[in-house]
Amino acid sequence: MKKERTKRICNYFMKGLLLCALVFGFWFMADAGVNADEVGIPKNFTPGTIEMVPFTKGENSNPYINITNNSDKPVKVTFEHNIEQTDHNYKLSIYVGNHECVSRQNPVAKDANVLYLYPYQRIEKACEVIFSSSASSSTSVTFNIKAAYLSKEVKKKEQAIGLNKNTAVEIPLSGMQNSLYEGVTDPGGDERWYTFNVKDRAVINPTFELAEKERNGHFNYNTTTIRIYNSRDEQVYTEAHTKYTGENIWNLGSKTLTSGTYYVKIANKGAYYPATFMFNLNGHDWIPANGITCSSSEIQLSDIGKKKVIAQTVPANSDDKIVSVYDHLTGKTWDWYNSNTVDYDGIPSTATAPGRYAWITFKTTNGKTFTTYVISPAEKLKKPRVATGYNSAKFWVDYPNKLQTSVRIQVLKKGKWTTAKTLGYFSCGNSNPVTIKGLKPLTNYKFRVQAYANGMTGTPSDIVTMKTGSKKKPAIKSIKIVQRKKVTVKGWWRKHWIGGRISRYEWVRPYTYTKYKVKVTLKKKVPKIGGMWVAGNWVKGSKKSYTVWVPNGAQKGKKLTIRISTALGKGYGNGPEVKKVIRAK
Repeated sequence: MKKERTKRICNYFMKGLLLCALVFGFWFMADAGVNADEVGIPKNFTPGTIEMVPFTKGENSNPYINITNNSDKPVKVTFEHNIEQTDHNYKLSIYVGNHECVSRQNPVAKDANVLYLYPYQRIEKACEVIFSSSASSSTSVTFNIKAAYLSKEVKKKEQAIGLNKNTAVEIPLSGMQNSLYEGVTDPGGDERWYTFNVKDRAVINPTFELAEKERNGHFNYNTTTIRIYNSRDEQVYTEAHTKYTGENIWNLGSKTLTSGTYYVKIANKGAYYPATFMFNLNGHDWIPANGITCSSSEIQLSDIGKKKVIAQTVPANSDDKIVSVYDHLTGKTWDWYNSNTVDYDGIPSTATAPGRYAWITFKTTNGKTFTTYVISPAEKLKKPRVATGYNSAKFWVDYPNKLQTSVRIQVLKKGKWTTAKTLGYFSCGNSNPVTIKGLKPLTNYKFRVQAYANGMTGTPSDIVTMKTGSKKKPAIKSIKIVQRKKVTVKGWWRKHWIGGRISRYEWVRPYTYTKYKVKVTLKKKVPKIGGMWVAGNWVKGSKKSYTVWVPNGAQKGKKLTIRISTALGKGYGNGPEVKKVIRAK
């Protein structure tokens, strides 16, 4: 009798709860089974509404709650209870969706009391209580059931998700997320199928994400497989497995597909805990590259290895990626790139000769190329030695370091450097002086030389400033021999030069000749000069007479050749030459 009275009281209590549920938005079908309570979520309910369901052990050692989502939206249901959350509870165990949320032996996650239901889903034994045999009959637990709409808007499971290839749901390439609401599932498998079309060429980058982040800790045992097939059932996207151990989105990478119809198969194995997954194809029509631009299309040789070159596809979001970099100077290729932008520091390289050389070639997936060039300028030459006349200048130019190099002799005229003459490599050297003409007398000139090779010019040499001499000739009044002496010359080896190198030696025998001292008298002094060249001797100052030794002996017929000219200095500013021949008696 006592047991029957207790049961009647419980029935009255449950009827009172049912009346409350109708007021607050929940309804119960009490006493549907000996140990069961039915909870239904109405079509339009107020989120956050809480309903209380008590359980006392009594004779029911395994009571449970069945729950149904009667709304047209997915919901999140939380079973809150008054049992202290400890690592070891020996009075009872609570299971929500077939997993423990209060355990007598094992620690559990703090959010293990949550279920997700897709529209119109019913879950048998959504919440179970197992009282321990040692617990007294008065041991009880009270559940506060809370429901809330999910932020994800999804249709019914049967309508939104294709359960096989024949019922695959068509999805666009981009922008649409498609959900998989698992509810409560036992260990096993579950498949979802999608289909999409590619008109010409497209890029996909699928992602698979756990939408409810609070469930992350429960997915150490879940494995998700994604495969993509073409219309011939050939797998075109690499099979991928993932285990949700954190909040990271699963993302294997992009894949390029050609025109046709494709199918996506998503299989979940061992999905023991209910959850919401989000799948997105993240696709778009192929964006081709019109070309590649570079931060530096040309670079100096000295900058290689120091200056970074940045290559960029056009447009910048092209699917036609830069896939390889080829260094022409080293002959090496790097083909592991796959990016719209490439930063290339380069390897120090040395060009064999001055000029403009192909350096780096960037190449895209579709074969678009862009080549940068390295500029190896010609060298900077030493400044030339220059001797000026009254209307010309004579140049001695050193040999360049490289055979392919020529030399430009330049004169500054009216503020502009003008090339007066160009010398080949073998026309240089101390034994090959070069004369340029067309200068004005008693005028200051600036000269320089510049190397040129393969279209490249070197840095100009240092400037040489020289003045041209007077154009007046000295008027000779007389030339007299004033002294003679015998000179004996020892034998020596004479060097013969070709191209700046000694080609051979020649022995010159010893000999004796007569040396003469002469006195040259002018009719009058020559103005605006610094001195006079007389028979190869430099005599400073403007005079009327000059006495010098003639360096060589008399020629055949006892003749002496005397050359006389004015000069501004010992090495420049020479005037026109006067030549006189006298007889040596």
